[in-house]
Amino acid sequence: MSTTKAISRKLAKLGLVAAVGAAILGPAAAASATSVAQVGNSSVIAAEGPHHSLLFYWQTIGTVPWHPELVAGAGTTYSAPSVTRVGNSSVIAVEGPGHSLLFYWQTIGTVPWHPEVVAGFGTTFSAPSVAQVGNSSVIAAEGLGHSLRFYWQTIGTVPWHPEFAASFGSTFSAPSVAQVGNSSVIAAQGPAGSLRFYWQTIGTVPWHPEVVAGFGATFSAPSVAQVGNSSVIAAQGLHHSLLFFWQTIGTVPWHPEIAAGFGNAFTAPSVAQVGNSAVIAVEGPAVSLRFYWQTIGTVPWHPEVVNGFGTTFSAPTVTQVGNSSVITAEGLGHSLRFYWQTIGTVPWHPEYAAPFGSTFA
Repeated sequence: MSTTKAISRKLAKLGLVAAVGAAILGPAAAASATSVAQVGNSSVIAAEGPHHSLLFYWQTIGTVPWHPELVAGAGTTYSAPSVTRVGNSSVIAVEGPGHSLLFYWQTIGTVPWHPEVVAGFGTTFSAPSVAQVGNSSVIAAEGLGHSLRFYWQTIGTVPWHPEFAASFGSTFSAPSVAQVGNSSVIAAQGPAGSLRFYWQTIGTVPWHPEVVAGFGATFSAPSVAQVGNSSVIAAQGLHHSLLFFWQTIGTVPWHPEIAAGFGNAFTAPSVAQVGNSAVIAVEGPAVSLRFYWQTIGTVPWHPEVVNGFGTTFSAPTVTQVGNSSVITAEGLGHSLRFYWQTIGTVPWHPEYAAPFGSTFA
């Protein structure tokens, strides 16, 4: 899987405003460079900033200004972050220095960020994925020797508990973790471009592996979510197609669909439920931003152009915030772009969450 990262030619200083970097048009990072979620009554975004710093932005739903925060300084962040709400906190997971795994949390409405080391040097070899599952924070990441690692921590407690979800030679992308029904689930690219799925009933030990698609089927990190009464996965397919797989909770077969044909997907996609639809965001041809939606239980996928050529320089992330679909991605000149669309309406509304020189895939 080929990737091309945006290159900065000059940085003025560490901070929220830096000099504009030159960007190379082409496919972006395998996992989302930015991550978006709803936390309380706000949209929140986490992104890697200048000099491997970690930045956080929040905006009260329905208001205009974005408020930036420095979560961690230079030399702390070496992957795309993952942000979500767990309990009454905003939480972020990221690969740290020396292939460590770091976690940050902040009680909603308060200022300080609290750092934790989930796993030490030499343990983590991808962008992590974080979620709330039951009464725990959980993180999945690619581990040493292409293993799949899973970590959980009961909300409000200190220790992180590590598990092998899959052994050496099993995992070849950043994984995606979520709660589906009463289970923790993980999707990851497996050997030779296969697509793998793992589930574990909350509070139990064994991980159960499934092959979603065989060799040569997928060409990006996948994204997993619950949509309606199904587990769903989106991934880039052969010749830059966009693939979607669904499985009714508690059943065996995976059902494949082509959400978009050849030449439409150039990064890892992001999948979510918004309203009564499954939705996918992905970088499209010529670094455009594309959105696809499908009413739950129906067949056709409906494509939309969120932003045109030369606008999008990372894999995007999509979710529901309030009564809107929202997407975030790295924009031109290492800016941070945010897009929202009220459910059931047509126009996408673009915003700059952070200016040029702020965001690095």
